[in-house]
Amino acid sequence: MSKIDIISREWCDLVFEGRNKSYGAYELRSKAGKRHLLAIIDILIGIAILAGVIFTYTAAKDAIRESMSGEEEMVTELSQLKKEEPKKEEKKVEIPQEQPQQQVQKVAVKASIAFTVPDIVDQVDETKKIKNQEELSRSKVAIATQDYIGDSKDGINIDDLRENQEKGGTGVPEEEAKVFTIVEQMPSFPGGDAALLKYIASNIRYPSIAQEQDIQGQVLLRFVVLEDGRVGQVVVQKSLESHCDAEAIRVVKTLPRFIPGKQQGKPVRVWYTLPIRFVIQ
Repeated sequence: MSKIDIISREWCDLVFEGRNKSYGAYELRSKAGKRHLLAIIDILIGIAILAGVIFTYTAAKDAIRESMSGEEEMVTELSQLKKEEPKKEEKKVEIPQEQPQQQVQKVAVKASIAFTVPDIVDQVDETKKIKNQEELSRSKVAIATQDYIGDSKDGINIDDLRENQEKGGTGVPEEEAKVFTIVEQMPSFPGGDAALLKYIASNIRYPSIAQEQDIQGQVLLRFVVLEDGRVGQVVVQKSLESHCDAEAIRVVKTLPRFIPGKQQGKPVRVWYTLPIRFVIQ
């Protein structure tokens, strides 16, 4: 007997030869191949739909994550290879510094007037006569002058004050330079944001206390970029933990000079916001 496919109609006719083919078994046996094919097609369609749903969900999740991350937010991910054991703090011997000798300030002493009973004498001593204004002006007496308003160290020089007034000034020192939030040309780090993140990641150290307590999160700093590009005042806008805050401030204060911000072509002081994230991996 030649090989016959047991699913084929020929095999089905051979099995039911001389039998009642109107019975349900013949119908089921003859259409078995078609049912198996439809079942395989349904399974493949289901797998394709499931794969499409998973792919669509992943793509949508990535798109939402990218849209939520701000363009200006720069986050430094700090990975830790291993936890370092806290170093024992060495006792520092403080050498008392010699206090500078306090300058002796001149104290103006007001003349006091005492009323006493006059002695009546017969003759007046010519050498003890009170000099009039004209005689005082001719006498060789030095009159003290004051060069500073306030301390000689932190005070205002009177000559400079007079010269400022003669040139049309108000006579009052100029106020401290204004710090801008937004200017025409914002300050930037040499090499761009990538260079800034690389510098911070290379120089920051995860505080051992924060590691032991498994403290992770973000410190948001705000600092002033001065006219010459140096970092000025540093303020913590969002605190994480005191040691992490101090470490973030320390690194920011070591930053190289920025390209200063400019307003109307002149360098000015500008606030700069920088988030730094501490992550234990």
